[in-house]
Amino acid sequence: METNKLGRKSYTYQPSPWADFFTTYTPAPPQSKEWLQEREDELKEEVRKVIKSATDTFERMNLIDTIERLGIGYHFEKEINEVLTSLNDAKFESNNKLIHEVALRFRLLRQHGFHVSADEFLKFKDDKGGFCSTVSEDSRGLLSLYNAASLRTDGEDILKEASFFTKERLEYLVHDLEYPLKNQVSRALQVPLPRMMKRLEARWYIDEYKEENPNDIILELATLDFDIVQALHREELRIVSLWWNELNLKENFGYTRDRIVESFFWMTAIYFEPHFSRARIIATKAINLITLLDDTYDIYGTLEECQLLTDAIQRWDRSCAEMFPAEYLKIFYLKCINFVEETEAALEPSEKYRASYLKEMLICFSRACMKDAEWHAQDYSPSFKECLELGLLFSFNRNLCCTILIGIGSGATKEMFQWVDGNPDPIRAIAEVGRLSDDIVSYEREIAVGQVANLVDCYMNEHNVSKEETIIRFNRRIEDGWMQVNGAFLKPSTVLSPAVTERIYNICCSIQFMYNYTADGFTKCANIREFINLLYVEQLSI
Repeated sequence: METNKLGRKSYTYQPSPWADFFTTYTPAPPQSKEWLQEREDELKEEVRKVIKSATDTFERMNLIDTIERLGIGYHFEKEINEVLTSLNDAKFESNNKLIHEVALRFRLLRQHGFHVSADEFLKFKDDKGGFCSTVSEDSRGLLSLYNAASLRTDGEDILKEASFFTKERLEYLVHDLEYPLKNQVSRALQVPLPRMMKRLEARWYIDEYKEENPNDIILELATLDFDIVQALHREELRIVSLWWNELNLKENFGYTRDRIVESFFWMTAIYFEPHFSRARIIATKAINLITLLDDTYDIYGTLEECQLLTDAIQRWDRSCAEMFPAEYLKIFYLKCINFVEETEAALEPSEKYRASYLKEMLICFSRACMKDAEWHAQDYSPSFKECLELGLLFSFNRNLCCTILIGIGSGATKEMFQWVDGNPDPIRAIAEVGRLSDDIVSYEREIAVGQVANLVDCYMNEHNVSKEETIIRFNRRIEDGWMQVNGAFLKPSTVLSPAVTERIYNICCSIQFMYNYTADGFTKCANIREFINLLYVEQLSI
């Protein structure tokens, strides 16, 4: 990190490998759109018949799990809910040889918000208090139990014990497993299935399902649907890339992270389904403006320029652009105002109030950035508590969570926005998971940049512990946050719709994937290049 006479810092981020790729990339579809849509409709009806014809409990559970992992569950929400409601209401008989069935039922119900007792797993303990040998030697059962345990809530000690036990056993067994189970275990050891990015899991599982005695109708639908959704995602990438290019980044903002494609990838982790197209586009644009704002304060802007930008954003008046001494600040400021106005214009009359949350997000974020810049200028060493409270404003807090919901459609109401904006415990828990995860992987970079508000550094200094011990303690807090999120969304809500609940939960999942699975794949964009290629470039053959 270098600082010149103007007080500007210099740090070189990885350039995005995509440049203008998605503004022009238009591969020929395997079939016409009309044929694809007609065939998809035919296959959906056939799959509905398959779901209705299944009568065996285990067969129905496997069917629902397969459909969801293949990424086509959104077509069958009504049918899936009927099956799971029936499964929840019926008495479930099992014995020690069926750990996979018990764990699968538990996971499916928990993932859909049903209350199911963790005491079901007590039957798998032996006389000495450990898990019985039939469990420890069953690789698939261990994987199912491990994934189920990731949905535990506070006080479920049996699942906490199961998590440690299954992870240790799977790490020992994984090298001797065969494809596709080996791949599934390897992924889960990094990120458990319920927390995995659904779109990538679908892409991987389509290949793996071919090796698992597949239902040809389901497999064809999953393959066809993947290509249809992929084509839509490519068009959305073209739209946001062209919008981003208007800033002329290389000339005006050469210091920032160019992450429009990576931001879209991140938003795909929160909602990949076609009916959330508008939401993805709005949220992707917002995330990129926040990134540019963050880098302006952290890397390039002088303290005086940052203060001017902060004051202008608080006033939110187009005429403020004329007071900037630097042209780059004027360009950025007007881009923010235009974005909010364009978003409001695109919303339905009953939705226009949502645009105010975009403005509030930028106002709140600029204040936080300014505080961080002042700490740096004053060489101030904040306490861990001060650092955490400020850091939560940079994470997926109430403002960013509201932003994620802006384009979601009629599934989000004023009451839902008010609930999120009230910063309830689950939203704060998500923000803390995000902040701690971010600071663990970005510690070295932020020290190099000269930031003083990195949680790892603050905690090490305040508690006189090593970096390694600090990370261990942070990971415990992250798991505590997950348990709080898991528990919150099991409770019946008179405010949140299932669509909003799932998106908020997926925010937490996206954080774990982007920071843990890809080792900060947003900033270190080379880490997710292969995943972006899988989702938006490579077509599946139909």
